[in-house]
Amino acid sequence: MANFKPLRGNYVDDGGLVTLPVGSYEPNEYGLYDMAGNVAEWTSGAYDESAYSFTHDMNPNYEYNALPDDPPALKRKVIRGGSWKDIGYFMQCATRTYEYQDTAKSYIGFRCVRTHLGR
Repeated sequence: MANFKPLRGNYVDDGGLVTLPVGSYEPNEYGLYDMAGNVAEWTSGAYDESAYSFTHDMNPNYEYNALPDDPPALKRKVIRGGSWKDIGYFMQCATRTYEYQDTAKSYIGFRCVRTHLGR
């Protein structure tokens, strides 16, 4: 279960009209909460339509830290996955779009990640 737009516009069917607190749904089989939906994730990657043609297959991350005087096209950051306002198709991590680095949206957030330290 995740917070996303089921079917065609039925926002309330999953119990969330907007972003919900972490842990609102049961964890997945690995014990992880909220791995899909709720908010799409900002990434550190710069967005370029042709980035996959000039990045490495094993780590296709293209990074560029835009300067204040750079054109708007260089100030786009990759957004992955879907949010509470998207249909199920966008819940996959392969879904890729962009937003300008100086904007804020109610459907974009970030995921804190840490290295697994073992037992």
